[in-house]
Amino acid sequence: MPTPSTETLNISIGVYIVSINYFREVEESISLTGCFILDWQDPRLTWNPSTYNNVSVLIIDMENIWVPNVVLLNRVDKIEPIGDGIKFFGGVTSTGQVQYAPGLVADVKCVTDISKFPFDSQTCTLHIVPWGTNLPYVIFKNLFNSSCKLDYYSVNSDWKLEECNIQIDNSKEYTELYVTLKIKRSSLYFATMVVFPTLLLGFLNPLVFILPVETGDRVGLSVTLLLSYAIFLTLASASVPATSNPMCTLLIIMVVIITISGVIVCGTTITIKYHYTESMDAIWSPLIKLTRWRLRRKLNLIEPMDPEKEFSITKKDVVDLLDFLFFYGSYIILLTVGIGYFIHVLI
Repeated sequence: MPTPSTETLNISIGVYIVSINYFREVEESISLTGCFILDWQDPRLTWNPSTYNNVSVLIIDMENIWVPNVVLLNRVDKIEPIGDGIKFFGGVTSTGQVQYAPGLVADVKCVTDISKFPFDSQTCTLHIVPWGTNLPYVIFKNLFNSSCKLDYYSVNSDWKLEECNIQIDNSKEYTELYVTLKIKRSSLYFATMVVFPTLLLGFLNPLVFILPVETGDRVGLSVTLLLSYAIFLTLASASVPATSNPMCTLLIIMVVIITISGVIVCGTTITIKYHYTESMDAIWSPLIKLTRWRLRRKLNLIEPMDPEKEFSITKKDVVDLLDFLFFYGSYIILLTVGIGYFIHVLI
C-alpha cells in the first residue's frame, strides 16, 4: 500500500478584477467578472528541454493535468470549481511550474448596508478555499502581495471600486483566501432626483402659515403640497432600495416629512377655525394664556409695564401665535432632520 504524501503544495494565487456587473441591494449580492492566476509546482511535469528541441514552455489543455479544486464558497447561484467547466488553457515550464488563469462571472453574497443611501459604500468579500484538501497539504500564498490587479478593469457607471485587498488565513482546517472589495455608489443622480426634491418639498410646506387667513388659500396650498409630496414619495420610493436591515435613512426622512405635512394641514385647519370663531370662549384656554404671555413680552420690550395689569387679546393674536409656532416649529424640525441626515451619511 503506497504511503500518502505529506509534502505541502504551495499555490500562489492572484486576482484580477475585470468588472463590477451590478449590485443588488435587496438580494444582497454583487455580480463580478474576474480572473484568478493559480501558480504551483508539479514535479511530475518536468522534462529536459534539450531532449525536445529546446522547448521549455508548453501551452496545454488543463483537462489533461491535475488542477487544484479551488472554489468560490459564497456564490449565491452555484458552487463549483473556479472556471465553471469552461476550457481555459494553461502554461507548463520544463521545471514543472504550472500557471493556470481561469476566468469567472459570479454572483457573490454581499451583506448590504443602505442606511446612507445614496451616499453609501459597500464592502463585499469573496471567500475562496481548496475544496476537499485541508492543511497542511495545500497552502495559499499571495502572488501579487496583498492587493488585486486592476490592469483590465472596466469602470462601472454606478459603482466606484475604491479598494481591493487579499488576505490569507491559515488558522483553520483549510487554507482560506479572502478578497475584500470596497465599492462606493455614484450619488449625483440620486442626490439630484431624490434627495434634493425631498428636502425642497419639505421646506415649502410651512410657507402656508405666512399667507393671510382671509385669502382662503391656506387649506388649498397645504393639501396640494401634501398630495404633491405623496405622489413624489410614490415615485421616489422605486429608486430607494427596499430593505429593512438596516432601513434606508432617506426613507425615514421621507416618512418624517410627510408626517410634518399632515401636521401642517391640521395646523392650517385649526388656525382657520380660530380665525372665524365667534367667541373667545371657544378657544382652548391654555392657548389664550400663552398668547397673553407672548404679548406681554412684546409690550415689555417696548415699554416696561405693570405685571399685574390685565389686557385683552383678540382672535387675531391667537392665530398669530399659532402661525408663529407652526411656522418656526416646522422649520426647526425640518432643519434638524436635514442636518442630521447629512451628518449621518457624510461622516
